[in-house]
Amino acid sequence: MYQQQGYRPPQSSGSQNQNRGKALSRKRKAWVAVLAGILAAAAVAGGVIAGANASRAHKAHQALAAEVEAMQNVYLPNLYVDGISLGGLTAQQGIDAVLNQINTRQNSWFLNLTYQGHTFYTLNYDTLGVRTDVAQVYALLQELYQKGKIGTLEERKQEMDALAAQPYYAFTTQSDMSDEHLDSILNQIKAQLTVAPSDAYVAYFYPDLSDPFIIQDEQYGSSLDTAKLKEEILAMAAEGNSGSLEIVPEKIAPKVTTADVRNQVKLLCRATTPISSASTAERTSNIRTAFSHINGQTLAPGQKFSFNNVTKARKLENGYKYAIEYQTGMEVMGIGGGVCQASTTVYLAALQSGMEIISRTSHSDRVAYTTFGQDATVVYGRLDLVFRNTSSGTVYMTAHVNEVKKNKYETEVCIYGPSLGDNVYYSLRTETVETTLAPLTPTYVPDTEHTYVTYKDEEPYEVRKARDGFVNETYLQRWENGVVVEETFVSRDTCKAREAVYYVGTLERTF
Repeated sequence: MYQQQGYRPPQSSGSQNQNRGKALSRKRKAWVAVLAGILAAAAVAGGVIAGANASRAHKAHQALAAEVEAMQNVYLPNLYVDGISLGGLTAQQGIDAVLNQINTRQNSWFLNLTYQGHTFYTLNYDTLGVRTDVAQVYALLQELYQKGKIGTLEERKQEMDALAAQPYYAFTTQSDMSDEHLDSILNQIKAQLTVAPSDAYVAYFYPDLSDPFIIQDEQYGSSLDTAKLKEEILAMAAEGNSGSLEIVPEKIAPKVTTADVRNQVKLLCRATTPISSASTAERTSNIRTAFSHINGQTLAPGQKFSFNNVTKARKLENGYKYAIEYQTGMEVMGIGGGVCQASTTVYLAALQSGMEIISRTSHSDRVAYTTFGQDATVVYGRLDLVFRNTSSGTVYMTAHVNEVKKNKYETEVCIYGPSLGDNVYYSLRTETVETTLAPLTPTYVPDTEHTYVTYKDEEPYEVRKARDGFVNETYLQRWENGVVVEETFVSRDTCKAREAVYYVGTLERTF
């Protein structure tokens, strides 16, 4: 059988093998000893390392605990409220710091509302209703104070690190301005500053003064535009501009000014007639008596003036006296002689003031004190002078007998009322349009009273000269800026031709 022989390593003899085995055994022991030493050293080294690591971990833990615990009773760094850094502050310190700043902010703005040196009110944010909710502030501060105080050390440290990376900013909020309180304040001020305007008016009419009118001047009123003032206040509050704001009420103009009143009491006409030097004291007294009733008269728009009603009956008990008057061109004695001169002056004033003449009668003959056709005779109970105030306002009358120089007098009647217009006035123009020759045959009148002639054989006494008659037409002219712009017919009056009149005696001579 074939057997394949394999390789065998050379082998020594028996003694050699034994020596070789003992040597190997000694080497193994040495290596084991070395290895054991190495392992022992490694174990020791490992223990040393492990101990060192544990020590470091312990120290790190202690450091972490110390860092975290250091913030246990204070706010964490990097916490801000209204710009105040809370880091390191205790809870109370944080509250005090924030509330102090809120109070400072609350009181940082003020506004004095003044008027002519008087301060009505001092506004601040509180009066405007701008307030901070303190309860919300406390809640916010409590929330921030709890940061870094809840959870494990690591969680708390993470919160600290997060704040270091990104600081936390919070702001307290104020409520919006409240209109209600401010409106109440402004309405109170408005009530004190609101003044109704007052119109100018004629306070007194003194007809004996050169300027007969005492006029109460107009007074401007005032009112406060609270909406406008409120807008100014809120703008200053929003901008934080403190100081004073002068209240300027709006002026309210009156409807009638002094100038308006003056324009309603313009002198419309001043009419005068001369009193003859031959006029007796009684006749002049009668004019004064009539004028005493006219002086100070006023007429409302549309109201009539009656000369007879105003001056009363010409009786002795009414203050009138006997004086010469004219009848058909003849001088006769009568109670109230001279009153027709008063009525004539009133007529001239009324006509040239634009009044409506309702009733007027001319004399039957010429008078010495005015142009025939511009006169007005009156007889109580029969002939009256009546006119109506057709102006838009009250008219005022003054009537006087004035001494123009020593022992020389004139009548004067003034009418005041609404202005006729700038540079506007009236005048009269009278022209003779017809003439009639005087009768040639005189009239002889028995002088039964023997005033001028007693005996029939005496020369007759001429008491009236013969004169021609005529017809006069009178026109009212309206002047504007020195030019006649209108001429209106007023009247056509006839002065009859008169024959001469003589008084003759009535007695026969007995001697």
